[in-house]
Amino acid sequence: MAAAETDREAPSALCSEFLQFSAKDTAAKWLQASNLPKEVYQHLACYVPKIYCLGPNLNPQNEDLLAPLLLQSPLEWYLCGEEPSVGLAKLEQNNQPSQLCGHVFKVGEPTYSCRYNCAADPTCVLCMQCFLGSVHKEHRYRMTTSGGGGFCDCGDTEAWKKGPYCQKHEPNISDSSQKDPLANMSEEMIARTHNVFSIILKYAVDMLTWDKEDELPEGLEPPLRGDTYYCMLFNDEVHTYEQVIYTLQKAVSCTQKEAVSFATIVDRDGRKSVRFGDFQFCEQAKSVIVRNTSRQTKPLRVEVMHSSVVAHQCFALKALTWLGQIIRCSDALRRILCQVGLQRGPEGENSSLVDTLMLCDSKMWKGARNVYHQLFMSSLLMDSKYKKLFAIQFAKNYECLQSDYVKDDHDREFSVTDLSVQMFAVPSLARMLITEENLMTTIIRTFMDHLRHRDLQGHFQFERYTAQQAFKFRRVQSLIGDLKYVLMSRPTEWTDQLREKYLEGFDAFLELLKCMQGMDPVVRQVGQHIEMEPEWEAAFTLQMKLTHIISMMQEWCASDERVLIEAYKKCLSALTHCHSGFTDGEQPITLCMCGHSVDTIRYCVSQEKVSIHLPVSRLLAGLHALLSKTEVAYRFPEQLPLSELSPPMLIEHPLRCLILCAQVHAGMWRRNGFSLVNQIYYYHNVKCRVEMFDQDLIMLQAGASMMDPNHFLMIMLSRFELYHIFSSADCRKRYSRENANKDVLQQNNTLIEEMLHLVIMTVGERYTAGVGQVESSDETRREIVHQLCIRPMAHSELVKALPENENKETGMERVIDSVSLFKKPGVTGRGLYKLRPECAKMFNLYFYHYSRADQSKAEEAQRRIKRQNGEDSGTLYIHTFSISLTAQYELVLQVLHLIGMGLVEEQQHLISSADDDTNFNFTLKISRPGEAPANTPSILALLETLQNAPHLEVHKDMIRWILKTVANIKTTRVCTASAPPSDSSGHSQEEMVRDKDKAERKRKAEMARLRREKIMAQMSEMQRHFINENKELFQQSLEELDPSTSSTLDPSSCDSTLVCVGPRRWRAGGSERRQMVTCILCQEEQEIRTDGKAMVLAAFVQRSTVMSKNRKRPPHNPDKYDPLFMHPDLSFGTHTGSCGHIMHSHCWQRPYLQIGFCMRFSGLHEVSSGWHLWHCVKAGILPYLRAAALFFHYLNGAPAPPEFHSAGEWEALCGYLCLPSNLLQLYYNNQELMEPLVHCSRCSSAHHSSICCFRFPRESNHIIELPGDYSALINQASSFTCPKSGGDKSRAPTLCLVCGAMLCSQSYCCQTELEGEDVGACTAHTFACGAGVGIFLRVRESQVLFLAGKSKGCFYAPPYLDDYGETDQGLRRGNPLHLCQERYRKVQKLWRTLVGIDWQHL
Repeated sequence: MAAAETDREAPSALCSEFLQFSAKDTAAKWLQASNLPKEVYQHLACYVPKIYCLGPNLNPQNEDLLAPLLLQSPLEWYLCGEEPSVGLAKLEQNNQPSQLCGHVFKVGEPTYSCRYNCAADPTCVLCMQCFLGSVHKEHRYRMTTSGGGGFCDCGDTEAWKKGPYCQKHEPNISDSSQKDPLANMSEEMIARTHNVFSIILKYAVDMLTWDKEDELPEGLEPPLRGDTYYCMLFNDEVHTYEQVIYTLQKAVSCTQKEAVSFATIVDRDGRKSVRFGDFQFCEQAKSVIVRNTSRQTKPLRVEVMHSSVVAHQCFALKALTWLGQIIRCSDALRRILCQVGLQRGPEGENSSLVDTLMLCDSKMWKGARNVYHQLFMSSLLMDSKYKKLFAIQFAKNYECLQSDYVKDDHDREFSVTDLSVQMFAVPSLARMLITEENLMTTIIRTFMDHLRHRDLQGHFQFERYTAQQAFKFRRVQSLIGDLKYVLMSRPTEWTDQLREKYLEGFDAFLELLKCMQGMDPVVRQVGQHIEMEPEWEAAFTLQMKLTHIISMMQEWCASDERVLIEAYKKCLSALTHCHSGFTDGEQPITLCMCGHSVDTIRYCVSQEKVSIHLPVSRLLAGLHALLSKTEVAYRFPEQLPLSELSPPMLIEHPLRCLILCAQVHAGMWRRNGFSLVNQIYYYHNVKCRVEMFDQDLIMLQAGASMMDPNHFLMIMLSRFELYHIFSSADCRKRYSRENANKDVLQQNNTLIEEMLHLVIMTVGERYTAGVGQVESSDETRREIVHQLCIRPMAHSELVKALPENENKETGMERVIDSVSLFKKPGVTGRGLYKLRPECAKMFNLYFYHYSRADQSKAEEAQRRIKRQNGEDSGTLYIHTFSISLTAQYELVLQVLHLIGMGLVEEQQHLISSADDDTNFNFTLKISRPGEAPANTPSILALLETLQNAPHLEVHKDMIRWILKTVANIKTTRVCTASAPPSDSSGHSQEEMVRDKDKAERKRKAEMARLRREKIMAQMSEMQRHFINENKELFQQSLEELDPSTSSTLDPSSCDSTLVCVGPRRWRAGGSERRQMVTCILCQEEQEIRTDGKAMVLAAFVQRSTVMSKNRKRPPHNPDKYDPLFMHPDLSFGTHTGSCGHIMHSHCWQRPYLQIGFCMRFSGLHEVSSGWHLWHCVKAGILPYLRAAALFFHYLNGAPAPPEFHSAGEWEALCGYLCLPSNLLQLYYNNQELMEPLVHCSRCSSAHHSSICCFRFPRESNHIIELPGDYSALINQASSFTCPKSGGDKSRAPTLCLVCGAMLCSQSYCCQTELEGEDVGACTAHTFACGAGVGIFLRVRESQVLFLAGKSKGCFYAPPYLDDYGETDQGLRRGNPLHLCQERYRKVQKLWRTLVGIDWQHL
């Protein structure tokens, strides 16, 4: 009660004091003061507690009225030296504004980034106004919604390579943009501004970082100190809404609605007072809250704070907001504020006010953080000079700031570390910070300091991560994002200092990769299944986060030859260190085969530890390819450590990883569970493969190119654990089909198949820059071709199948039109890209990015296309045999494929060579017999022997093609000089290709024929078996197939009158066809006849607003409302639906038949005669009769009589509907039914003072019109505020498509009670707008939402499509979206269908 009295007395006391207060006199007094800070603090100490925090409920209206007059106005008078409105107007008039837009984005506001290579990096965005006035509107662009906090980069020349300005911010050539903004301001005003800003900013910083709950800083003690406290509840990201609501109900004895309001404000602002009173009263609530929330997690943060402390903190936030508003008037004011903020204090390092705010960021509540972050963005980050100084201070404090963030639990968007993108993504600032502050090394070492959990070898270990460590790991990943920003823009010019600092950072990065090299090793489980699935996701998460970093590191190295050479040396040294002398205690052995020997180590993947994580090896592979791509290896070989290269060492670990994948496919690691399967999946997945699988293959290619091929194959056989099979004839016999175990045979066959596939990839995959002479566009083109060989794909599917660079671009748009044709979508479906027929020749069945499923689908798709085109589908082989035979078939095919690759390679060498003296002579090698003592025949001799072997019939044509190709190559080598080598070679090449195609077609046709015969035989046997078991069924079916039962629907064949309803209703086929139905209740069959028992349908009548023309009318009282009588304005109508089950009328316990017919006519008092009345009645009732005729025509199928189109329409309609054409006769024949309806009509009219005229037929309702560009909707939603949260931005604005209202959905703030239940804003709106049924558009998710009742609904694709004919639900892809009218019409049809379904009765 005392608190309430205080609330009433406060305004009157303030009003009397306000009448005596003069802001001008106060400012004049301050001008004469010798100690200005003391005077200002005394003024604040006197007035702030009188304005803020006077009771349990804050009064923002009084605060917003009094604070500007009593607190801010004297400051403005002092600053301007005159009337503030005049002084600030002068400042604004003399200001030379920056060309930077600087518009700070609101939550959900649309942002635009150009995808036409105009932006320096993908973080450069434009606001909607700047975008519409820029050249980028005509380019390819990405549209996204802002999370809040960033600003528009229009006018920033470093952010844009092209088109940095929009029309609004285009610089004026006459303006001197380099002029000091302080030049036009007087020294006196500069001094006054400096004084005010220094005092107010220090006051705000002191109060926001103040950690004492019952005291105030010196000079701010109130004259009268009362015993009033607040129990202040702070937000965290650990406890849920439900936990907070439940705890508050118990702690402060509030209702659930009040608790929901408290929780909503705490989540929005970061804190909220939940109790006001003396200290003991508030402390009691605090103890209950802490006790109830500390059982499973850390308790909610609660503090009991004196009201004066809370009051000054509230004004501190207002003061920072005021500073942000004042500096908008002039860039000079902005610069003075920057000077004040960054000015060092007497303590020296990190003593500026800006440093203090940053270092105390994690101690502040959410609302305070947001306010000072906004001030930083509108001041420090908008002034290029002080942005650089701020970036330096940020970098100096980087490690401390990140440590505080990792310990904190608030999201990154509420942390000062989120401002890093505003500095690190600026190329000049990033390089300056690398060279002067060693930022790159600082970020990497800070990251590693937070991952201290290592095994004995120093590798990261995530296996035994606690929940707290896992939480810390998720937060520390943001540092990788900062490193990405720093590396986003490659330098075009290098300095010695930049090289030195970059290589120092590269060393730190290698230390990080060394901790990952070999982490999470696995050992094959033998005997029993693994008991618990090991943790694997954290390591792959780290790998995926670093994928783009590794790629960007290589791009930086490639931009400078000296850096590339030094980086290669450092990486090779790190790899050597990781191998620990290569042997790592493993026993050295010597392998001998066919007269060749190689020294290696004894290692079995199936018995030893093996890791899939090899980032150091893969980084070296990437750098090795760059040496070739940039030709550094050829121009500076003396600077490279080529003598230190050990090819067996280079290939060892990548080969182990690839063999692990092969063994998993062979089923050797089944007992290791799904964790290993998932790792293999992501190893090949598009998100990881660029820096994992692809680099392993490159390393194998690099090692093989530097080794003797025989040695390479022998090491490969050893690691595949197949060496013992191929090393001697005895072993081959021991593992022959007759003597070997089938499982072992299948396993070995699979391993041999995998090994041959790896050899094919190692030899044939050259579409990588540095391996082959290709560009990145060639790689992308080949990827697209092989994806479209599987099936036609949508744009989004292709994007997902292609690797993205750091800018989230795939490069697809540059080449997609050259390899595909685009087919636009219809009303449903998506637009699809289809492979151009001429690009099918690029198809390679053994494409290295195909999974086995993709390989099978591509094979089948290409076979089907050839068949549709009338070509021989046998050109693609088909698996037709059992497991062992299929494996053998695949092995033979792979061997023949390898031989064919060798022959094609030799042909290409001959074609490109000026003479026949080429170093590549594959035919010579396959023609050479084996060496003594085995003296085995040559490969060519074996093929000649096997070409007629019966068990290789399907390969016969392929073998003959190979033999013929060998002969052609030999002929080419000895051809005379009389014919041009290019023509001869070309002719030979074409002939060999034709022969090969013919051989393939013949072989595949034979296989297809065998398979078809086998399948047809099986089907015939199954048919005979089925017919024998169901003889009676087939006999009955034959008897029923009598042509005499057919009838015609021609109405002319029927003698009956064309009547659509009633006992004389027209029936198709006359009386010859009997209609039998079954009563659902008694199960008795009944023929439908005019003289038979009446049959009825159960109907459900419900309220509907589909045709409503007055949605503001409140719902009728259900006790008095007759649903069969509708008011003419159709505010609420009825919808009748039936389940379709037929019943006898006497079986229906409560027979009820009512035919309603209601007519209201307005203006009948104006008729002049009975004849005129008759014409008015006919004119009024005709629209209804037409609608009824249409309804029964489609319901019963009765043809319309031809008289409908003649002058006698009235009589034809009445006859068709089985009604008398005389209205009096109609009334008297149905008087019992008509009297109650006429009475209802009169009663309804009596309640209205005026009679409205309603015209029929009524126009059908439509859902609202939507804008053509989706960004207009996003912009509309971004300005929408929650109606119940004091202007807070709605997190999920949702548009009602029936009435156009914007709602705040999916939030506690806008929940309302409906029939005793709390429901969201959309659900509540459906009962007011659509009788419980509604259709909405979730703007920020781009989803249509159907709702029916309080518990049923579904999502539906939106009517907005991008240029590729696809929706973008969730706005993840960012393509511009435009309204598709056809799909929107379909949404309307669905809405009309939806409202007719009573979901509760399904």
